[in-house]
Amino acid sequence: MSISDVKILAFGDPNRNDNAFKVFSYCKSIGAQTKYVTCEENESFATFNHGNIDWRESTNGIHWLVNSAETILLGKSPKSAVGAGMTFGELEGAKMVMVVDVPDNPDDISIIWGFVISRIRQIHVLFITSRALEAISNLEEIPISSVLETIRNRGLVPHVCSYSTEEKKALVEYSTGSLSVSTEEIIQPLEWLARYICKLPFSGTGEIGIKDACLA
Repeated sequence: MSISDVKILAFGDPNRNDNAFKVFSYCKSIGAQTKYVTCEENESFATFNHGNIDWRESTNGIHWLVNSAETILLGKSPKSAVGAGMTFGELEGAKMVMVVDVPDNPDDISIIWGFVISRIRQIHVLFITSRALEAISNLEEIPISSVLETIRNRGLVPHVCSYSTEEKKALVEYSTGSLSVSTEEIIQPLEWLARYICKLPFSGTGEIGIKDACLA
């Protein structure tokens, strides 16, 4: 198996400027099979008929469904679509990737984090940006150095991770341990995530496999 065999579906804003689309774009650029789902051109994203998305067909046979937590702030329809995609995708055997960043209005972090927590058992890879780590640290009243480990232990998420461009370092908490892996070059955080999920399906689940995926 290689990256060209990895199938990724992302859902997000039709303006294609959100984090889900960025991950999708990076995955596409390195050779994964990708598809982006959003509303029709003549629909408002906030109110579009999300029932028209055939999630079972869209998620059948894919490895990952990528969502950005901030999408839920864009209207009832996007929020419902994110939930429906995760539910039906899980039934089809897809694994969920959730990106958490600080919204345009930082006060809304509590809203998106509440949504993430409500869906935590459905998430396979939870990626938290450096900015969001600090915000969640304040929200949860836990040290920033403990956020990833605490969230993984509380939610039993298989992979909770982040990437620091300043330190050129990936941090991953997984079911049997922790990894801190330095990369040779500075990578954009969402590009690192794209590389990680594109390599993970065939790198293995143990420490060696996860480290290999971190350096993809």
